[in-house]
Amino acid sequence: MSLDPHSGVPLHRQLAAALRARIAAGEWPPGGLLPAQARIGYDYQVGKATVQTAVNALRSEGLVDVERGVGIRVRAAAYRERVAVPRGATITSRMPTVDERAELDMPEGVPLLLVVVGGRLRGRYPADRVDLTTS
Repeated sequence: MSLDPHSGVPLHRQLAAALRARIAAGEWPPGGLLPAQARIGYDYQVGKATVQTAVNALRSEGLVDVERGVGIRVRAAAYRERVAVPRGATITSRMPTVDERAELDMPEGVPLLLVVVGGRLRGRYPADRVDLTTS
């Protein structure tokens, strides 16, 4: 388990990719805990800031949740709802406000999808639970 500091790819990105691959391989199943950040740093021989940046990237991708006092937990795959949107709709994404996260029961780090038709907002959807389709 080593990263290449001379590859031209930042260490935090290499570490995020390594952890992502181990999650995808099932080494840490949904609901399971990753090792403590200090252990990850030791295993990959990187500093605390590098580990935190990599974990934050995985969190923003919706792969893990960081639970204070518990650790880094692999997020279970959520049921994905298919939502039809009209052809010609504009779909954008942004991070939700605190109120939107609470209203839509969204974990931190998950983007919000916005559907606009004819200049009017027609829907807001959590990106980790909804697939938008025109068919």
